[in-house]
Amino acid sequence: MAQRIVPDRFLDAGEEPDQALTPIEGYEKAPLVSLINAIQPIKSLLHNADSMAETARRNSRKPANDLTPDESAAIHLYTMQWPEPYPSLYSILNQKLRSKHRETLIPWFLFLKLFFTGLYKLPSFKGTIWRGVVGNLTDQYDEDHIWWGASSCTETMQKMETFVGSKGVRTLFTIECINGKAIKTHSYFKEENEILLIPGSYFQVVDKWKAATDLYMIHLREKTPPYQTIAPPFDASAPSIRIQSPEKRTNSTETKEISSPNTASTKDQGNFVVFSFIFKIL
Repeated sequence: MAQRIVPDRFLDAGEEPDQALTPIEGYEKAPLVSLINAIQPIKSLLHNADSMAETARRNSRKPANDLTPDESAAIHLYTMQWPEPYPSLYSILNQKLRSKHRETLIPWFLFLKLFFTGLYKLPSFKGTIWRGVVGNLTDQYDEDHIWWGASSCTETMQKMETFVGSKGVRTLFTIECINGKAIKTHSYFKEENEILLIPGSYFQVVDKWKAATDLYMIHLREKTPPYQTIAPPFDASAPSIRIQSPEKRTNSTETKEISSPNTASTKDQGNFVVFSFIFKIL
């Protein structure tokens, strides 16, 4: 039986920029649309995008945590691994989130609105989590650090060690988190027990040391950032509304709850919103 490739989103902390970036914002003004509509502006970047999105949608019909199926499906799609040699959605998205050229995020605004809305609805996980990277990163961590990508972590050191390996130069992060998001029930790979840190997470460097030959440790403590690194996707005090599911436009009374009035009620309306929004921001 072939062994599954370890998703590199668990091991890409070394790709974080070493400079402060401007906040992630603008996406919060985008409308909430279906997942199929949300990926339209980025389809050219993704191999077989429609099939992957349909897989995510079918696996998210009865989501937990009061998420809508589309919000859960956006998280599900984020965790999916594209077949080699094609880059996964999470890889491309994190490259954009870590770029100082914020305009490259514009085509992602519809997906980010759906993705972050789902994440922000999840309860915050507080506790110790783990992240790893191949190589020695201790010289890059002094007083504080901001992770601009969506950062995938595990609940145990043992699980992270299966990802990063037991040989060669490597760094393990032990993180005291306060705003982690447990996405297991929304993930394609539920066995990973993934805790996701939202982009813009800010950390105090508590300590760093050499734990063994070729093994380095960095202790981080999540703190409130010194400035708003990411705009929230919605106003938590705003009332939610119910709309007709876009997949059942006729002879159906099925509804689903969302947290924004800016959601298309049919597939055709969704397509109009997608293209009118992109035209407006461009």
